[in-house]
Amino acid sequence: MQRYIEQLIEDLHQATWGLKPPHPIWEESQADPDNECELDDISYIEEFVEGEEIPVSSITGIDLNLLPPEEQLTDEQKTLLSIKLETLLEYFHFHLEFPESYPHHLRYHYIRKFWTEKQVALSFGTCHIEFCEYDETQCPFPGYCKTCYEVDQQMKHDEQKPGLNDPYNELIMPF
Repeated sequence: MQRYIEQLIEDLHQATWGLKPPHPIWEESQADPDNECELDDISYIEEFVEGEEIPVSSITGIDLNLLPPEEQLTDEQKTLLSIKLETLLEYFHFHLEFPESYPHHLRYHYIRKFWTEKQVALSFGTCHIEFCEYDETQCPFPGYCKTCYEVDQQMKHDEQKPGLNDPYNELIMPF
């Protein structure tokens, strides 16, 4: 399996060699990809207006069948592949949202699952891919995610009626 992993990593490196030219909308708009406002605007149009969803494997040039099932890999191999695959996805403008402390060997499952999806190939910008629905009872990263808890606390706070002990009551009831 180790020789296969080494060959797969070489394939991942080669996948960056065949980068497609930017979508024609970039030339038509004459947008400057170094201008953050223009980048956001045209990237949004490219993704949500002009974009056609295609398999992630077509975007990256790496077929899902090349990614070994996680049960065939050691934790060390899953760690190595998840780091290389995330780097490849960043090259193609995808950023996978994991809790900062989430171990790389556990990420491999979600990365491989992402390969089954269809996405829009972007020329510039970043498409953030989230795996969490921000429901603490359904969080896929228990013990690692703080965001679910923070969202839950904010929602509870928002549901409360302003009272005398509410530090925000002056904002709501200025008398």
